[in-house]
Amino acid sequence: MKENAEYLNDSAVSFASEGSHLEAIACLRKGLLMEPSNGILWFNLGLSYRALGKRAEARRALVNAVKAEPAEADMIDTLGVVLHELGEDGFAEAAYLAALDLDPGNGRIWNNYGVLQFSQERYKEAENSFEIALSLIPDFYDALYNLRDTYDELGNTVQCDTCTKLLESEYNKIGE
Repeated sequence: MKENAEYLNDSAVSFASEGSHLEAIACLRKGLLMEPSNGILWFNLGLSYRALGKRAEARRALVNAVKAEPAEADMIDTLGVVLHELGEDGFAEAAYLAALDLDPGNGRIWNNYGVLQFSQERYKEAENSFEIALSLIPDFYDALYNLRDTYDELGNTVQCDTCTKLLESEYNKIGE
């Protein structure tokens, strides 16, 4: 079988799922030599770099992914996550807002945006973002956890306790 970009991407995804990110990166870089404007290859390269803790490299790859696929909300959201991890919060916020413009019904993006707001102590805004995330994905454990912490910061003890009870019931379901 002759190697092509799609085959190399599939191989990289397989390697990455096994935690073999160096091998995944090698496949993706080879694929990008064949198709330098392939947004999926750039995106997966960014994910593998991030998994290895190489956030600057992940940022570069994700910027290229978004350039190639400017209407892909998930790519823009992931870029926002990496930018936030790098402390580039202004750019991260712009990325989240751009992703939400493209996909306002995406609860994961709302949660990620809320994490940024929470980290900046913008608790009322974070509360809104986490509540939207949960309205879109009612069983989103991470958003519920984040909302509980936000309620705690805001001194909303009743809502905080309600979230804690919901989290405990979810935790108990996992153990069943």
